[in-house]
Amino acid sequence: MSRLFVLFIIVLNFEANADSESENNNSEATADILSPGIAMVGRLSNNEDWDYFQLDIGSTETFSLRFASPYSENSTNQWLVAIQEPRDSYIVFQEALSPTAGEPAERTIETKDNGTYIIFVAPVLGSSSVPSTEYTLTITPENFQAALGSYNGLWQDDLESSFYSLHESLDGLLYIELQQGGAAWKAYYGARNGNKATLNQVVGPGSATLELTFTSTVKVEARYKSCRTLSDDICDANGALLYTGSLIFPK
Repeated sequence: MSRLFVLFIIVLNFEANADSESENNNSEATADILSPGIAMVGRLSNNEDWDYFQLDIGSTETFSLRFASPYSENSTNQWLVAIQEPRDSYIVFQEALSPTAGEPAERTIETKDNGTYIIFVAPVLGSSSVPSTEYTLTITPENFQAALGSYNGLWQDDLESSFYSLHESLDGLLYIELQQGGAAWKAYYGARNGNKATLNQVVGPGSATLELTFTSTVKVEARYKSCRTLSDDICDANGALLYTGSLIFPK
């Protein structure tokens, strides 16, 4: 029990898994470097502000693009997002995206060449206004394996009913659920492969196997793969989405 408590305190000391754009990334020559699987935070300041980023792809593979605006409450806010391949400056993706606080835009993009890709975020041509809220851009190659400890920290489900402490080490991944309102706390332990972790319940009433899917370094989905109550009844939630969660510390 004391070991679990110590690990809960340790996770509060990890650095944030997000980058911020520089102020002069307004051309290919000054593009900021994107790290695979790490969110880049940016903001357009006016209708002539274009944010450029570069991403090195070592092999031909599919990658996912996640474009979010955590503070946008207006679906009319639009950003033009485009991706340019390494050879011939060919545009392989271009779309006006309108994410809101609860609905990020997610796309899957197939690449044909390895090398350095250029990604830019710009105002939509002809738009009467430029979104003033922050955006986050995350690109994750299909075979990307996030570094050990990438998801460490304090999480909260999006219903704000529970907190979750996550700590990953060479020994495995520990996930502690602390429900508000005085309900019994639970702990799960297991391992992660890519963006999915399979964890077995080791503390708390009942028994369960929990699957976590990290859709980015700051968002997670949780599902039961199996679950039984204290009286050994099968949980109704088996296989269904239990909750989505967000990293709240560190940010």
